[in-house]
Amino acid sequence: IFRFENIHFLGVLVVVTLVIAVGVSAFALTSSNTDVFTSIIQEPVVLEGKISILDTNPFSAPLTIAQSMKVAQPAPNVTIGDDGKIYVLYQDTVNEQTNIFLKTSTDNGESFSDPVRVNLLDNNVALDGRVAPTIQLGDDGEVYVTWANSRYEPNMFMGNYRQLVFTQSFNDGKSFEPSIIIGAEELHSGKYFQHMSVDDHGGIHMAWLDGPAKMNSTGYMEKDKSRDSGVKYTQSLDGGMTFETTKLIDADACPCCNVQTAADGEGNVYISWRKVFGSGDTQVRDMVVASSTDSGKTFSGPVKIHDDGFQFKGCVHVGAPMAIDSEGTLHVAWYTGATERQGMYYATSTDNGQSFSDPMPILTGDWVPPQRIFITVDNTDTVWLTWEDATGLSTNEEVWRYGDTQALIFTAQVIDGELIRSNSPINLSDAKSLTNIDSDNGLVSIVWTETDNSIKISTAEN
Repeated sequence: IFRFENIHFLGVLVVVTLVIAVGVSAFALTSSNTDVFTSIIQEPVVLEGKISILDTNPFSAPLTIAQSMKVAQPAPNVTIGDDGKIYVLYQDTVNEQTNIFLKTSTDNGESFSDPVRVNLLDNNVALDGRVAPTIQLGDDGEVYVTWANSRYEPNMFMGNYRQLVFTQSFNDGKSFEPSIIIGAEELHSGKYFQHMSVDDHGGIHMAWLDGPAKMNSTGYMEKDKSRDSGVKYTQSLDGGMTFETTKLIDADACPCCNVQTAADGEGNVYISWRKVFGSGDTQVRDMVVASSTDSGKTFSGPVKIHDDGFQFKGCVHVGAPMAIDSEGTLHVAWYTGATERQGMYYATSTDNGQSFSDPMPILTGDWVPPQRIFITVDNTDTVWLTWEDATGLSTNEEVWRYGDTQALIFTAQVIDGELIRSNSPINLSDAKSLTNIDSDNGLVSIVWTETDNSIKISTAEN
C-alpha cells in the first residue's frame, strides 16, 4: 500500500470512473503498516528538446478478443511472429476453474481465430493480475508458454504455494504438449513473478522469484529458512525438452516485484529485478540488471539501472521490462517511487548492462501511482513504450493499493533519442492491469483487460 499525505496535483489531463478491482492475489499487501510516504511538491522533470507531444496515437481502435461476463481476465500477453502473425494469450475462469487460452490473427489484428486451450490439466493456472503468462516463439512453428499454478498450503505466505509450469506447441499453437514443472526434481521451492525469453538460436531463458520450502511433519509445506530466497534462473538448449539445474542469481530481491528477462543471438542474457539494499525503514528498493555474455552460463553481479534511492519497506509489484535492438543496445523501462523523482523512466546500455544512460522521464510528478510500463523494439530499432497511467484518479489520490487498479493506457516512441509521446490513450474505457506489448514484421500490438472483463488489442503499423 502507498499512502501519501497533503497531496497537491500538478494537473490531470484525463479523468476516468471507478474501476472494480482485479482480484487481489497472494502477494498483494505490503510488509508492514509503516509504508507511509509524505510527498514534496516538485515540478515535472522535462528534458529540453527531447520530448514531442502528439494529440493522436497511431494505434487502431480497440478490438475485443475475449469476453468474460462474471470473472476478471487479468494479465493477457501478446507476441508477434516474423511473418506478422499475432498471438494473444489470456486467462479465463469458468465455474471457478482458471485456464489459459491462445488466439491468433493473420490479418494485422483485424480478426482472431477460435481459442485453443494451452494447459491440458484443468485449473492448472493461478489467476494473477500482476504476472502475465509468458509466450515466446521458435523458428519452426514452436510456441512456448510458461505460467504459475497454485495449491493451498496453510503454512506458506497467505496459504499459497506456486510452481512454474512450461509447455510447448510444435504446430504453431494448434495444440499443446503435456506441461512440465520447472525444477520438479530439485528441493521444494515456490516460484513467483516469472518471465521467459527465447534467444535467436532457440535457447529458452527463465527467471523468477524463488522461495525455498520444505515438507514438515504434518505433511504440509513450510518456509525453509536454511536456504536463500531470491532471483533464480534456468535455461533450456533443446527446445524445452529439458531444463538445466536452477541457479541463484541474487538473494536480496524485493519479494513481490516482477522479474524480467531479455536475450539476443550474441550470447547476451539479461535479468532485471527490484533489489533490496539495507534493512528496516531506511531500506532502498531500486531496479538492477544482471548480465551474461556466455548465453546464461555465468552472470555478472547486479548493476543499478539508476541510483533512484527508493526508500520503501514494502512492495509495489512493478518490474523493469527490457528489449534488445539490432545493434545489441539494451533498452529498459521502470517505475520508481523515490520521493524526489517519482514516476516512470527509460534508459539504455551499450556495454552489455555494465552501465546505463541517464534516465529519460516518461511520466513524472509529485504523485505517480506505481503502475506498469512495457517496452518493445521494432524492426527499424524504434523503441515503443506503453504504460498504465493512474495519475489523479479518485481512488489513488492518497492511497494506492494493488487491486484498486484503474488506468488509461498511453504510448510513446523513442527515435534517435527523442521521446514522441501521445496525449491520446488507446483505450476507450477504463483499463485493468496488466498491459503488454510486442512488435515484429512492421506491426506493434498492445493488449490489456478492461473493466467489463474483456480482453482488448490495438495494433499499429510502423
